[in-house]
Amino acid sequence: MCNPYQNQIRFRLVDFQQIPEGAYGVYGIWYRRHCLYVGQAKSQPISKRLASHWKSTHNLKLKAWIEAKGPNLRVAFRAIENRDRIDSLERYYIRRFQPLTNAIRYEGTG
Repeated sequence: MCNPYQNQIRFRLVDFQQIPEGAYGVYGIWYRRHCLYVGQAKSQPISKRLASHWKSTHNLKLKAWIEAKGPNLRVAFRAIENRDRIDSLERYYIRRFQPLTNAIRYEGTG
């Protein structure tokens, strides 16, 4: 997941169709080598969650990045069958990549 060097798609509605239908899990939105946002798709599939970001996001910093760099953004995702693991993996990736637009960052290793 969120590895900027594998399993990436472009941040475009048409490309979200490449994500397996019904896949839930975690995802990262990237610009070049910068992780902009790490999120989770626990109550809706990843493709639908990304589409909601693409159309209009509540995160004003992420919205500015999308408006400025939209077609140049990339998405990396990790589908997770056990939805009980999604929260902890999201926290792990936020700690690991310290995304620029996430409101919450988890410091340390705990």
